[in-house]
Amino acid sequence: MPTPDDSGDVDDDEAPDYLDGDADGDGIPDGSEGTGDADDDGTPNYLDADSDGDGIEDSVEGTGDTDNDGTPDYLDADSDGDGIEDSVEGTGDTDGDGTPDYLDADSDGDGIPDSVEGTGDADNDGVPNYLDTDSDGDGVPDSVEGTGDADGDGVPNFLDPDDTVTEVLSPPAVHFVFLPLVSR
Repeated sequence: MPTPDDSGDVDDDEAPDYLDGDADGDGIPDGSEGTGDADDDGTPNYLDADSDGDGIEDSVEGTGDTDNDGTPDYLDADSDGDGIEDSVEGTGDTDGDGTPDYLDADSDGDGIPDSVEGTGDADNDGVPNYLDTDSDGDGVPDSVEGTGDADGDGVPNFLDPDDTVTEVLSPPAVHFVFLPLVSR
């Protein structure tokens, strides 16, 4: 990762930074990055290999805007807009779908958006719900349980280890009818 130095050539491409249209070598023109400092680390964006400070280099994040919020991914702390910061999600691909978790709306591929699952750990197994395919640890995959609430207790099935409906049935009432005996 290039860092500012006294050489005046941050990306070591033998072009002095003042003549280099991409001084940090991240593939984003200096004119686009500007002289601001998005992550307040003291390094202007045009010289900072990770302008938003999320641990994912600008050359990886690029200038796209995955969540269409008007902020390019290289400056967006939550590129996919799921409420989980890119620095938490990282560049791994939990579900193997070819989309890194920081850009994936459903990182574990269970059909429940990361924004719904969140970073909690319902079953205390050390895996956050958005990466856990059985968030409540009941042996039934989240993709099967879904977000409904079968037992009506206010807890979605994928987070409720006891989401079965148990209906207590009363035995049927027995009614006796006594008829008088008539003999003929």
